[in-house]
Amino acid sequence: MTQTETKPLPTRYQHNKAFQQALQQLNPTQRKAVEQMDGPVMVIAGPGTGKTQVLAARIGSILLNTDTNPYELLCLTYSDAGVVAMQQRLLTWIGPEAHRISIFTFHSFARKV
Repeated sequence: MTQTETKPLPTRYQHNKAFQQALQQLNPTQRKAVEQMDGPVMVIAGPGTGKTQVLAARIGSILLNTDTNPYELLCLTYSDAGVVAMQQRLLTWIGPEAHRISIFTFHSFARKV
């Protein structure tokens, strides 16, 4: 490697950087929902207002700030498109550990149970 070349960032750092950038894009109310660690959080908002973004960021925040393991989380959405969107965001933000998070539609989870 020459002096002008830079070493690639470690994968974990790249994911953390993407996650930090996503957090910076949240408005104060969304950020509050993401950072709340005690108890449940309910997000009520219309289409296209960032609910999936907030939920994915909350999952990332829980994994980053607690001792919770990815396989201990369950994420439920109303649509298959929501499942795909959640998986893609989490893969970008936390990397391969996202595959260990259970993400289902309500109906597919009910069938599984």
